[in-house]
Amino acid sequence: MRLAAALALFLTFAAAGCNQEPREDAAQAPAEPPAYPAADGGPATGRFEISSGDGGAVMVQEVRPDGTYRNLRDGRIVETGTWTMPEPGLFCTASESGTSCDEESIAPDGTWISVNVEDAAVRWIVRRLEETSEPPAA
Repeated sequence: MRLAAALALFLTFAAAGCNQEPREDAAQAPAEPPAYPAADGGPATGRFEISSGDGGAVMVQEVRPDGTYRNLRDGRIVETGTWTMPEPGLFCTASESGTSCDEESIAPDGTWISVNVEDAAVRWIVRRLEETSEPPAA
């Protein structure tokens, strides 16, 4: 009889525990951001040579896993900020100079074209650098 009463009590508590709502902190844990690849299929993070379509401006962009980036020209930092990829093929940055989003598409030579969504005349050619590569010469 005691065993039956104990089992009934256990099942009552077990059933009550199943009906509880998830703990608030677990239910509101932030979701991991999507990890979309860069236009070349590689990781979105790394070092990239960014050059203007006319070949004039050249800089190195370091895109970091912590959501920050920095642009270097002639080895000097010229801009820092944060980056996101809200969807595949769309790379967005935010810095003191404002926010910007570029649509990226791969070119036949393995580089890719980055076109500003607000001004299609602003376009860049992007090439992934090996981690041991030196910044491009000016």
